[in-house]
Amino acid sequence: MIAQSPWQQHGKLEVSTNGHYIQHKDKNPFLWIGDTGWGMIQQLTREEIDQYLDSRQALGFTVIQTVAHWSPHGGGINRSPDNAVNAYGHRPFTGDEKSPNTSEPLVVKGGSSTSPNDYWDHVDYAIEAVKKRNMYIALLPCWASELVTGTGQYTTEEAKTYGEFIGKRYGKEPHVIWVLGGDTKAQFDGYDKNQKYSQYDYRDIYRAMAEGIVKGATNKTPAWNEKHSAWDEVFLTYHPNGDYPYGSSQWFHEDTWQDVNGVEVWKEVNDVYRAMLNDYQLKNPVKPSLFLEGSYEYGTYRHECGWVTPVRVRRQFYQTFFAGGAGHTYGAAPIWAMRGNEGDYNCGYTWQEALNFPGAIQIAKIGKPFLIDHKWNEWIPNGNVISGVGENESLKTAVTTKSGDMALIYFSNNSSCRVNNVLNKDAEAYWFYPRNGEIEKVSSFKDNESKAMVPPSNWEDAILVLKN
Repeated sequence: MIAQSPWQQHGKLEVSTNGHYIQHKDKNPFLWIGDTGWGMIQQLTREEIDQYLDSRQALGFTVIQTVAHWSPHGGGINRSPDNAVNAYGHRPFTGDEKSPNTSEPLVVKGGSSTSPNDYWDHVDYAIEAVKKRNMYIALLPCWASELVTGTGQYTTEEAKTYGEFIGKRYGKEPHVIWVLGGDTKAQFDGYDKNQKYSQYDYRDIYRAMAEGIVKGATNKTPAWNEKHSAWDEVFLTYHPNGDYPYGSSQWFHEDTWQDVNGVEVWKEVNDVYRAMLNDYQLKNPVKPSLFLEGSYEYGTYRHECGWVTPVRVRRQFYQTFFAGGAGHTYGAAPIWAMRGNEGDYNCGYTWQEALNFPGAIQIAKIGKPFLIDHKWNEWIPNGNVISGVGENESLKTAVTTKSGDMALIYFSNNSSCRVNNVLNKDAEAYWFYPRNGEIEKVSSFKDNESKAMVPPSNWEDAILVLKN
């Protein structure tokens, strides 16, 4: 097995002292660069899991988001039943294919991760496969939009029992991050996108599941709102859906069990910055926020195939961090469901054909090193750096570093704005092209100088760096 340097050298994940990013126990910052593989565990064989993870490791992703109890959908294929079999014909729970008994995982003695005779042997394989590749797995116990909000397969007690099972099985793994929810609100009272009135409150189910996970992992029983050292042994967030106000902070920001907030905007590509900035500005407590799902590369979103181009992917990525985000998860439309290639959504691609989409490369191989080299964990959103910020696809966003030695401005397209040197010193300046990593130097900024700036000709987006 490959040495696990991220956790063996640096220790468990925790919230940073300033509350805005994730770090290891030794205070080394952890940069969440995720990929969306929702269907990996339920849909893929062992060989296919290896193919997928080898690709993500090679590109430089640090986190894989996937689901233990998945409700298979997407890919142009009708939704599978709630107790659907995996690639080896095994169901996750007792009960029939449509009605799982979620308090009774179907475990059969005698199998192993490489020779599975039940569903959970195969989950073991996926967990181990991610670990061998020095990545983290952001594991959703279930896909709640269908299994909680939709068909109601989990009661509060079942959620706690299942949480204890899965926490005991995987809670001591150093690379497992827990993600509750799954594309759904925890509480709602209003009209949905079809103008149908709906009212529900499932917060108790997720809080019970968190309590079950921590009990399974630590054999201790703290309540969801109780400060207890056991909560330090597990790392948890929540994956919401893309309707305003976007994030898990609206339900769980003050909950003890939730370490970091989660945001999804889905098709609302122009709302990334304000959604993330909203979480960044929350107090009591200050918590990091993760961008857990956006618009998938080569998705349609009621437009033509390929409407989500690489530049739209990059905008989501950089606006996450320019709003003070702690991490970002990329997704490709043909990959997340990991099944089928029918219909407009996948635009005819299989998940294998989408592994090297340009956006994935531009985020993991180009964007990730840029963030590290420019001290992303020190970034503070700073509107004083720019005048004429624009909006939507013309939005400009800016940060300064905590140490005050750098200012960065992200230009979402090739339009101009005025840039103000607020570093209190003369500053060298250069352009960085997020598409290919190209750097172009420009004339320096004098102390307190203000200049009208526009990215180099033919660049789709750009980052201007001022550094002293």
